[in-house]
Amino acid sequence: MAIGRMNLRNFTVFDQIEIDFCDGINVFIGENGTGKTHLLKILYAFCGCDHQTSNETTNRYKPFGLYLAECFQTNHNNLDLIRRVNSKKIYPLDISVTSTSGNNLVEYAISSFGERSSSVSEKKQIIPAVYIPAKEMLTHSRIEKDYMYRNLPLDITLIDILNKAGVSTVRNLPDEMQTILDRIAQIIGGKILYKNDRYYVEKPSGDLIDFAVEAEGFKKLGLIYRLIETGYLEKDSVLIWDEPEANINPKLIPVVVEILMELSTRGTQIFIATHDYNLMKYFSVKKTSNDEVAFFSLYKTETGVACEREDDYDLLENNAIIDANTRLLEDEIARVL
Repeated sequence: MAIGRMNLRNFTVFDQIEIDFCDGINVFIGENGTGKTHLLKILYAFCGCDHQTSNETTNRYKPFGLYLAECFQTNHNNLDLIRRVNSKKIYPLDISVTSTSGNNLVEYAISSFGERSSSVSEKKQIIPAVYIPAKEMLTHSRIEKDYMYRNLPLDITLIDILNKAGVSTVRNLPDEMQTILDRIAQIIGGKILYKNDRYYVEKPSGDLIDFAVEAEGFKKLGLIYRLIETGYLEKDSVLIWDEPEANINPKLIPVVVEILMELSTRGTQIFIATHDYNLMKYFSVKKTSNDEVAFFSLYKTETGVACEREDDYDLLENNAIIDANTRLLEDEIARVL
């Protein structure tokens, strides 16, 4: 099931915006404060939400609004997410996301007047999804247990990633997925092992190196390793990754891009937010005619944040990354002159 469209009205920094996604890799850029992470969290809440039919009373029901509140750490009516102009809240708040599965169309929405769902299917299905936050979390394993009982002030994305990385591994991975695991293991110098609620890198010698002492960039790749191994990154799943480039050596950026493009080829829909030029450019350099990659630039206007989409990164007119690089070049030339 692919996510196809998002419509927002009076949500945080957005006045009114409509975004059409591709089935492959969707990459967001923009200055700080343009809502990149907000969009990623909406998508994650959409994937995980469910709704009751008239005859359903199960405790598994988790509506869109509740999942949003857990992602943003807001009150359950999400009033804190309503856009403000001159300190005044602007109504109505509307959020809708549309997904497709074969010929079926599913829309799920929330507004300041309530929640609604419309579908040709009997029920919206939960979409297998993983949200990787910018903050590295595997070295904080075990806090997911405290979260349930001690009301820790963490948004649900930080806890979910620990829960999803900490489940048992699947048997008989497809050969192409095993190839990705082998490549990651070669880069970080061993396989990822989860033992006694802690993560280790198991070296070829058999030594176990605690994740806490590993390089930060290797931890990012190790997390991808673990999510593939546990079966969360597979066909028809969704990967949402905030700042993949964080703490990764630039020479590993093309490796990350190649792994993501391979996952996309195998049927994982991917959403990324980034500030990194190399990451953006490598998607353009390495994509082929068979790859779907869409680039989205979020930029500020007098009436809120707007969005520009191009299938070619170089065609973006509002490009905060290029603007920053241009200013650096101009400063360097001025210094020399």
